[in-house]
Amino acid sequence: MSVQLAMLVATAVLAVVAVAAAVVAVRALRQAKQLGDRVARDEVAAYRDHLEDSRDLDTPARASQALDQRDDLEVVRVVEGRVIVQPTHDQVVAASMTRPAVRLNIVAAGVAHALRPESRDRILGLMRREYRARKRARQRAARAAARATNGPPPPAGGRGWVGS
Repeated sequence: MSVQLAMLVATAVLAVVAVAAAVVAVRALRQAKQLGDRVARDEVAAYRDHLEDSRDLDTPARASQALDQRDDLEVVRVVEGRVIVQPTHDQVVAASMTRPAVRLNIVAAGVAHALRPESRDRILGLMRREYRARKRARQRAARAAARATNGPPPPAGGRGWVGS
């Protein structure tokens, strides 16, 4: 199998992996949005029930104002005597970015980016220029070495070209 065929197969495999990762990510994002909306509705309903039960607020206007402020803050629930605080978006991102699978997906995305035609052509151009520059440098060094060893014989008398 030639090198070009091996590169083509590797590129195809990485493209399939990238597409599969994209499909999985889109499905997970949709599920997360649905779950987040459902949790938010449940939390708002639970908080409204709490406000109605507590009767601490004087007017309905103050109740809706407190509810709006509550949506901006973190969600705190008491379930079976235990206080449960819903993590913030930043905390979820920080926790998930340290997982090995996420890091592997980031590396796979980088490799997929490097194998895109525009990136691949740019990288190949850089490699070609570097190869040619090194080849020219080797040829210059070889010519200089050949001149040093096979140069003209030294002048007779030891001082042939120096002033008379």
